[in-house]
Amino acid sequence: MSIESTVLVSSISAESSNSGYTFSSKNKGAGYNKNGDGIHTVIYVVDDFIGSVKMQGTLELYPGENDWVDIVGTEQGLAEDSTTWINDTYTTTFTGKFVWVRAAYNIQNGTIIEIRYNH
Repeated sequence: MSIESTVLVSSISAESSNSGYTFSSKNKGAGYNKNGDGIHTVIYVVDDFIGSVKMQGTLELYPGENDWVDIVGTEQGLAEDSTTWINDTYTTTFTGKFVWVRAAYNIQNGTIIEIRYNH
């Protein structure tokens, strides 16, 4: 059962960060509140988008930069050499007792309208 809905990213446009990812601030995951099921649902809403978005999580209470891992199955995106831009909404569900979660994104073009997750 979802107990919290959080907006991680809102209205980010064409940063053109060619090499690395930008990260949202950390937000409480299911493990922070010791939820029994550890189920998270994330929604990505993008417009004219070329780039990549994914979720990261950590089990550390006080995470450092090296304590984050990519959450398998949460990455969505489109390569820069593609001629088709993404205008869509994507949802995915992942399970884990992550204490903190954050969004990682790399924008080549377009807008991330919103990244929201529930747990």
